[in-house]
Amino acid sequence: MFHVMARARKDAKALQYINERNYGSFLKVSGLGGGRTLGEVENVLKELLRDPYIPILLFGEKEKDLMEDVLPILRETGKPFYVWLLRTKRVRNMRVDELYGHLEEIKARFRLGIEWSGAYRLNPDNPFGIEINPDYDIYLALGEDFRKAMKGILDVELGENSLVLRKLMNQEVYFSGPNKVAEVSKKLGVPTEVLWRCPCPEDVSLESLIELNRDYIDAFAEASKAFLRQFEDYDIIVPWSGGKDSTATLILASEVFKDVTAIYVRMEYEMPLTDEYVEKLARKLKINLVRVDVPMPLDEFGMPTHRDRWCTRKKVEALYKAAGEFERPLLVVGDRDGESARRRLKPPVIERKNDILGKFLEVMPIKFWSGMMVQLFIIMRGFELHPLYYEGFYRLGCTVCPSLAEWEVELLKKRGVKALPAGYS
Repeated sequence: MFHVMARARKDAKALQYINERNYGSFLKVSGLGGGRTLGEVENVLKELLRDPYIPILLFGEKEKDLMEDVLPILRETGKPFYVWLLRTKRVRNMRVDELYGHLEEIKARFRLGIEWSGAYRLNPDNPFGIEINPDYDIYLALGEDFRKAMKGILDVELGENSLVLRKLMNQEVYFSGPNKVAEVSKKLGVPTEVLWRCPCPEDVSLESLIELNRDYIDAFAEASKAFLRQFEDYDIIVPWSGGKDSTATLILASEVFKDVTAIYVRMEYEMPLTDEYVEKLARKLKINLVRVDVPMPLDEFGMPTHRDRWCTRKKVEALYKAAGEFERPLLVVGDRDGESARRRLKPPVIERKNDILGKFLEVMPIKFWSGMMVQLFIIMRGFELHPLYYEGFYRLGCTVCPSLAEWEVELLKKRGVKALPAGYS
């Protein structure tokens, strides 16, 4: 979660309008008291920086000297931050939609920006030059089996713990060490295509990745936990698939709340190893686990398609029925901006209503994280990812899901899975 700051009250008022319109007022927005010199804003700034939310500071061109003066104070905190000098005299002079666009880019910088320091260090200044787009994601290609699959299926050589930039339409750019080594199209409904490759892999150690990013990820975790503490009066429910995002969300919730219930809606054609992973991790976390088994009668409904994802409706209905056993359920979900534009455009808190639960809240504590941040957070907490991530999967679901790309179908075939999406069986 972010704390957006500007020099003057009127500037903060313009930012608060965007916060209310686009983020449901769940970012924090503050002014620095209107001072024009460091001496006039220093005490206010230091007080605001005690907040665990990640700071973003916006300045106009007339405030450039003040911006330069506050940078040492920001660096002293050791927390991630970003400062942007806007091409306008004052923040409040910029058009609202243009200002919103800048905020979206800054948010993306926090999860995508990289610095090469012998390994990939998260850095919103992005000296490594990763392409910044609010709808992109990054993740790590972890595990020897991931590398073997890339070589065996696509003839692409990766070093250990390569970085992957996931762009629109499942197009991925692979980095090994400081080198860009391949670009692969994993577009749905068409064969996987290697657009180009370079045989220049380099290894990156997992230990160095963790060490370089520990403070950064800890800061985001503390911000997410501070966000969650607003909801202590609710019954905490985490819809848990065993995937990395819902797993990171469950770990965060378990660190904040005394009683957490994970609802695992187990679909008939669940991914391999998910049952074992969920049961083992639930025991380690000492959380309440509710398993709901949902049949998928393909003979009756046919194979799921993009136009008719009847399986999703069954899964969501089963989740709501299980959550309905609680008096005041709060759904803590693992949605992230980098997954899709649709998810990015949702505020961090949504009030929903249905016939089963009535009105209820859905909150998203890792909304502003990248896949890489999620992976490292789970590992830093002493847990493993779902085994399929080490084999090349980006996301998990059912084996008959129409949203599986050919790449993922090939990985399932290697495991001997017979129940596959329409057109692949």
